[in-house]
Amino acid sequence: MTSLQLGKKRKIIVAGFSLLALLVMIYLMNSLYRSTHQFKEALTLKQNKLTRYRQKVLEQKAVKRELLSLQTTFKKAETLLLKGKTPPLAAAEIQEIISKITNTAGAKIMTVKILQPDRSSKEMYLAIPVEVTINSTMRQLTQLLYKLDRSARLLRIAKLEIRSRAGRGRLGRGADMTYIVATLTVEGFVKKMEI
Repeated sequence: MTSLQLGKKRKIIVAGFSLLALLVMIYLMNSLYRSTHQFKEALTLKQNKLTRYRQKVLEQKAVKRELLSLQTTFKKAETLLLKGKTPPLAAAEIQEIISKITNTAGAKIMTVKILQPDRSSKEMYLAIPVEVTINSTMRQLTQLLYKLDRSARLLRIAKLEIRSRAGRGRLGRGADMTYIVATLTVEGFVKKMEI
């Protein structure tokens, strides 16, 4: 073989190997690109998942803070309940509160009647009703209602009936004051589970 033929064959072989090397390099680069792209996608998915987990953790912390706040508020609200463990003891506490408030307002208690609590309710708390009939002036009744509303215990006026009395008394400067008879049904609350 001549050197010219050898040079031509060599060129073909070198060109073939170069082409083969180029194809292998393209294949490797394509594989590397695909794996890099897949890695980036997987990394993005994992970052998104991590972000969602972090968000859930933050939400969980916020929910725990809110739960703690609600529990604190609930405990404070429960201090407003009557201390009596049974309906008669709770009713006695209501009577005592009403008696003190009525005396400070200057009104007179005519009758007190302890009513039966409604146990059929599915509520968590039991309302203990006490019916009180009071003889007072409008101002005294207003003071009484205000002080009942501002009481240290949670009390609710479930019913209020007001009747005017025929008798009149004298206020200081010659003005007449009309006495009224008010019948109130005052309810206090206790935990139902305790009774």
